[in-house]
Amino acid sequence: MKLRDWVLLTPIFLRCLGKLPLRHLLYLAKQFRNEQPKRHETGLHVNAFFPPYPSKAFDRFLDSVIERRRVPYSVYFAVTDRCPFDCPHCSYGMHQAGEMGTEEAVEVIEQIKSLGTPTIGFTGGEPLLRDDIVELVRACGDELASVMFTTGCGLDSQLADELRRAGLGCIMIGMESSDAGEHDAVRGVEGSFEQAIRTVELSRSAGLYTAVSTVATREKVRSGQIEKLARLAGEYGVHEFRVLEPVPTGSFCKQENEVLGSEESERLADFHKRWNRRNKGPAVSGFSYLESDEMFGCGAGFHHLFIDAVGNVCPCDLTPLSFGNVLDESLESIWLRMGETFELPRCGCLMKDICGQTYVLKNAQELPIDPERSLKVCEAVKKDGPLPKVYKNLLKGRKPVSRPENRQ
Repeated sequence: MKLRDWVLLTPIFLRCLGKLPLRHLLYLAKQFRNEQPKRHETGLHVNAFFPPYPSKAFDRFLDSVIERRRVPYSVYFAVTDRCPFDCPHCSYGMHQAGEMGTEEAVEVIEQIKSLGTPTIGFTGGEPLLRDDIVELVRACGDELASVMFTTGCGLDSQLADELRRAGLGCIMIGMESSDAGEHDAVRGVEGSFEQAIRTVELSRSAGLYTAVSTVATREKVRSGQIEKLARLAGEYGVHEFRVLEPVPTGSFCKQENEVLGSEESERLADFHKRWNRRNKGPAVSGFSYLESDEMFGCGAGFHHLFIDAVGNVCPCDLTPLSFGNVLDESLESIWLRMGETFELPRCGCLMKDICGQTYVLKNAQELPIDPERSLKVCEAVKKDGPLPKVYKNLLKGRKPVSRPENRQ
């Protein structure tokens, strides 16, 4: 990380002195060597997992950390199930069809705000297929840093400009290969690679913080495709390159053999560190590192939530376990009830742990499974394991406060 970025981040650490354990702050400062923050507009982006600094959304995030509140730092909201592609790894596959109306979706966004959440991700399906997507982004205001997860389908220069003016914080374009033919084969549609590249160009031209994401399948790890994609992203001026691990969920629900081994995950974590220390090209944000035991671990149901297109509330977008429906009861009540199961963050991906332990998910005809069966699945999840390293000093000797506070 560059010296000028350390200077800009110093006020954050000073604000936390005396309020957070010194060991926690020192550990974070040490780990920041592995990041490559990007300046964009008037803010500094460590990566799209966190709101840019300075911003009202970042203040909401930092306040919840200082107060040790159990707040969903990020809520991903699938605003539609519609998508023109049929990717084999789609995490939304097998989910119930449908979508909310504009008023319902805006009300859900307001409830997300009321939990104190600082970051919202619009996903699907393809969120750009909604005619009211600009209105939904505008509803976030400055309390929520917004991220749009997209294939690029439906974006043109006018819509890109409208999204920027509405306050969209980041557009994240999925790319499955640096080779056009391979990417198109995954999407199942010829020309989808050119569409993704065009989306990157439109996003950059509109002045949006632009990111590219990919699912790091075993073949991509072995072939060096991950680094090729990072370099391609750099050629187009992309700010961030997000690397996800394959998880057996959605359309991938029965593909447990695609889960990466520990050695492969470590290779991806090392790539995150090695690439960012170069201070060149896009910032890499790799799940294998950021959600490792060394860092934040799995925050499903503790610092992360997912709401599907018909209102089901799940611990995360990869874990199809419903704890209720936001169209039937308040998001706050569901969040508090979820806290009885997810009192603390955990080491190891929740979905990876449960996918091979229960026939319920393997034999589900539609996702997510209902709350009663979801709770039974969670009973098999170990709750008293070690904390991820970032939380060891932060939460030592005290439990996080669970009741949400309105921070609007």
